[in-house]
Amino acid sequence: MILSYALALFAILYFVVIHPGKKKNAQMRAMHDSIKVGDKVNTIGGVIGTVIWRDTDTVKLLLDEESGTTATFVVYAIQQIIKSA
Repeated sequence: MILSYALALFAILYFVVIHPGKKKNAQMRAMHDSIKVGDKVNTIGGVIGTVIWRDTDTVKLLLDEESGTTATFVVYAIQQIIKSA
């Protein structure tokens, strides 16, 4: 009896907490893999820039076209692609 309650609790926990988290992680991984030069992106810190260089783990963003300001970020710091190239 107690075992069936424990299994039911685990099943509910899995479908409410674990499964959605895995799905979101898979979506973020796919988005990070699809980042390419020319994409306009938003970082988790709120920085918006255009990708001018991409390596396996890092991206270089052009932050201000007028002054040529750039910054390098880890790919996992990208929160969303605003506009694809």
